Amino acid sequence: MKKFEDLMSVSNEIENISASDAKEKLSDPNVQFIDVRDKESFSKGTIGNAIHLDRGLLEFYLAEGSPLENDIFKNNPDKEFVVFCGVGGQGTLATKTMKEMGVKNVKNITGGMNEWEKIK
Repeated sequence: MKKFEDLMSVSNEIENISASDAKEKLSDPNVQFIDVRDKESFSKGTIGNAIHLDRGLLEFYLAEGSPLENDIFKNNPDKEFVVFCGVGGQGTLATKTMKEMGVKNVKNITGGMNEWEKIK
């Protein structure tokens, strides 16, 4: 079975940004924050204009022709997407998935909401 460290090594294959760097992007209309935590966590508070895309359904939101396809990706090919979760693991994997599925400009907030709460 794969070890956790090996699973999280995909962090080296994606672009990561700090919570402070993400905060600077909050007012940029070309940046969309994506919260991949569960719906309950999202409902308790999120970052700026973040939309909720459940990590478990992410591939369905991205796949062209899927009944759950989210038009934000298809209609905004040049938009920058900033992904986050609670502490960074799900965000890392979600960012890797988005990159593999063709999203060009996607970044992960290192440490997720945990780091965001420290600087907000």
